[in-house]
Amino acid sequence: MTQEEYKKGILDRLADKLVDAIGSFISLFKKDWKNKNRSKMEEWKLMLYALNRSPPGLIGLFLIGIFIFLGIFGPSIAPWSYRYFPALENMTTYLAPPGTKAYLPFADKTITYPLGADHYGRDLLSLILYGARTSFVISIIVIVLGVPLGIILGLVAGYYGGKIDELIMRITDMFLAFPALILAIAFSAVLPDRLQSFISNHEFFETLFLRIFALEPQEAGNLGKLLAVILAMVIVWWPAYARITRGSTLTEREKLYVEAARAIGLSSRTIMFKHILPNIVGPILVYITLDFGGVILMEAGLSFLGLGATPPIADWGRIVYDGSQYFPEKWWLVTFSGFMILIVALGWNLLGDTLRDILDPKMRRSIEFKVKKQKQMEEKEGEENA
Repeated sequence: MTQEEYKKGILDRLADKLVDAIGSFISLFKKDWKNKNRSKMEEWKLMLYALNRSPPGLIGLFLIGIFIFLGIFGPSIAPWSYRYFPALENMTTYLAPPGTKAYLPFADKTITYPLGADHYGRDLLSLILYGARTSFVISIIVIVLGVPLGIILGLVAGYYGGKIDELIMRITDMFLAFPALILAIAFSAVLPDRLQSFISNHEFFETLFLRIFALEPQEAGNLGKLLAVILAMVIVWWPAYARITRGSTLTEREKLYVEAARAIGLSSRTIMFKHILPNIVGPILVYITLDFGGVILMEAGLSFLGLGATPPIADWGRIVYDGSQYFPEKWWLVTFSGFMILIVALGWNLLGDTLRDILDPKMRRSIEFKVKKQKQMEEKEGEENA
């Protein structure tokens, strides 16, 4: 079915332009890539057409878009710094409810709390915006470091088999034998001092992480606990991807195209990464999308338990923990921060479920058939009315 058979909406036209722009960009580095991969680009367009007709997928994409925007620009648009403590100037700002206005004599300004204040008198809206950066950076780092490690080990184990497979899978089983949260708690409690010592002795990394997390220089001594949570989650995150990749690789390595690649003398590395991996990437992408929400939930859980971000660093899980001590009378700390965690996790799960349908050829073709049939019916009605 060609793309001309679709009745294109605004989102479909935007999808066409996006795919064409990606093709043109890749062609800057790979000569004539766009013309050589027309069929692949058409397949991408069909996937986006299917996404455009999935309300849950669009809702998830919208929620994730907001989260990414806040994660990048949140600290820049926050009304107040997370290190500003108005309660030192005016005690009426202590756990001020939403809508409160208070005069700050030292700053000679009036502060407004649209979402309320915490026990330091800090603006909760500003804390949530700073917390979005923390959650965004942690989720990106954990996925970027943990997923490739699991994929590489899974590919190697599934492709070579034998003793290599046995060794990698037994190590994987050791990690999977422990609940991920318990293992993450253990590593988070052990690693901070070592990481803090490393950061303190390397000014470049200290400055880098302070900028990435949008933190003030005063927080340099708290980076160890924050990085410990990241490293702990990376350690417990790769085994699931090793399992998924290994299982898919075992199936793919017996297919004819792999045998043909071996027959013409291609290296094992080329076969694994240029032939097998592209054919098993669908389930991995779906799992990654769902895992973004899982990373944010686990990071919030570790912060709630007192691990990870240390006050005054803004973190959604830590805000919920602080607010739980005053709940339900001072409900806004738990409610608004918890709502942000819920919304972001929901957005990733909605998008993940939609991607699972889109990447399944049978499901995607059924969606495409409905679109084609709808257009044919509309054309028929138009002819009858004429």
